[in-house]
Amino acid sequence: MDNVTHLTPSQLEAYAYRKSRIVDYTLDDADLETRCPLDNGRRLILPQDSLGQLDMLPLELLMCIFLTLDLPSLTVFRCVNRRAMGLVDSLHQYQMVFKHCPNILRAIISINARHFDCRTLYETLFTTKCEGCDRVGGYLYLITCTRVCYFCFMFNPDYFPLSATRAARYLGRSMKEMKHLPRTLSLPGKYTTFCKLSRNRITLFDRQAVLKSALKTTALPTDDLYIRHRDLTTREPRRHMAIISAPFFGSSGLSADWGFYCAGCRGNQELEKNLRNKYTADGIVDHIRRYGAVKVVGQQPKHV
Repeated sequence: MDNVTHLTPSQLEAYAYRKSRIVDYTLDDADLETRCPLDNGRRLILPQDSLGQLDMLPLELLMCIFLTLDLPSLTVFRCVNRRAMGLVDSLHQYQMVFKHCPNILRAIISINARHFDCRTLYETLFTTKCEGCDRVGGYLYLITCTRVCYFCFMFNPDYFPLSATRAARYLGRSMKEMKHLPRTLSLPGKYTTFCKLSRNRITLFDRQAVLKSALKTTALPTDDLYIRHRDLTTREPRRHMAIISAPFFGSSGLSADWGFYCAGCRGNQELEKNLRNKYTADGIVDHIRRYGAVKVVGQQPKHV
């Protein structure tokens, strides 16, 4: 199929699928709708409510300020009154996140991810590539709002967060002294495909931020080996506690696509044709062109 330039809807249905049957128990599976219900669009907005001295600022300036706020802070401001609620809800970037991926908004609020602002989240959702490799990244690592693929969030040391205890012991600092470092507060629940139960909320620090902070203290070793401890990878709950699926925003910012998995690679463990590889709409066409059409062979779809 070297001459394939696009796939028809019927071909897409035969060659690809949207949702994996594997449940990884990340934040996608944390019952976020119950834990963090959102009231967007449910209330009558009363324009006579006041924001005090903030009403003296031009609307354009207010919107620019909102974009520099982290999502938990923006949510707190939104609760001031219905005037504040209406302004935040009218912010285009916030609207698009709520419309296309409200669970990302719920997750950020629930784990108190404050290290990035609304603009950064919006811009990250326009990207497609994993920050750790060249694959398509179908997830966000919410401690730093980084797009990652399955293989990087599961195996790359950069995305294995440190507990507050280990980070403090390594840096020789108190929690107060580390408050500027990117961190989140995990949710109790099940994590990993092995359903490991975490009963308590754990403060998780970004590993790379801790290592960079150590550079300022010459007495500390800055090799990852000094803070590395047993990494259970696929069985490690902390690798899953700040991970959530993320769509790819279209160039207009008005649409979003969640990507595809290849039906012909289902069950495949080879790196290039792994069942975990995700593809954009263009990417799945390139993949089919390279490896061939998908047909059922012995009750199993395969490339031919």
